[in-house]
Amino acid sequence: MKRASLTKTIALSLFMLACASTYSQNEIDRWDNWLILGNKIVFGGDKDYRHSHELQWRVDNNMQSLNQWFYEGVFAYTPNKNWEVVPDFRASVQSDRLDFRLGLGAVNKQYLGSGENGFNSQFVTQTKYQLDFDNKNNVRHGIRIVFSYNYIYSKKLLIGGLVGPFYRWSESFTGIEFIRGGPTFTYIFDEIHTIAFAPLFGAGNIKPNGWAYSFTPMISIIFRVNKDYKYIPAKYINF
Repeated sequence: MKRASLTKTIALSLFMLACASTYSQNEIDRWDNWLILGNKIVFGGDKDYRHSHELQWRVDNNMQSLNQWFYEGVFAYTPNKNWEVVPDFRASVQSDRLDFRLGLGAVNKQYLGSGENGFNSQFVTQTKYQLDFDNKNNVRHGIRIVFSYNYIYSKKLLIGGLVGPFYRWSESFTGIEFIRGGPTFTYIFDEIHTIAFAPLFGAGNIKPNGWAYSFTPMISIIFRVNKDYKYIPAKYINF
């Protein structure tokens, strides 16, 4: 009896160990830490338009692997103080393909509170359609809506936050692809040099396996040329 009981115990233990091993092998890693680094130069003047050019690097796999790097050009037409029309273009180099994006957005700006300029904060709503295609003939479409808030803490410092979802439709995926948000901090050294830091958190849809999550600190160094804008630019992040 004792030997039979011991045999059953060993068999049950081995079965549970095998199940645990299989579970651990099939378990999906649902958390990652990214890092986004960008360098942007913005050209603007006393007219109602401006354009910017950025090189950006994105690192994933707990900040150990280069996910992609890209160039992004943005043109902004500002007909009045509350609206901007923003077409953009992005070309990215990824490990397995070259990816391109054409975007067209509308940006609404609302000014709140009171301050030296008649307000002390800005609320921005960005709505953008984008067409993505790559060198493997894959075509995707997307719509993003991002809400951004910026408070003028001082002449040198802006504090705010952003949140927004991205909706994707293509042959392989249709639905909310990701949601990202978090606080933002912008420090203005002088009329030319600015640095922006945004420790963002995100949730990505990995159909059919649910959702995965990430921490994505974003650091951007910005150089502004001809800063005498006709209208105050919208403050938001293209992620």
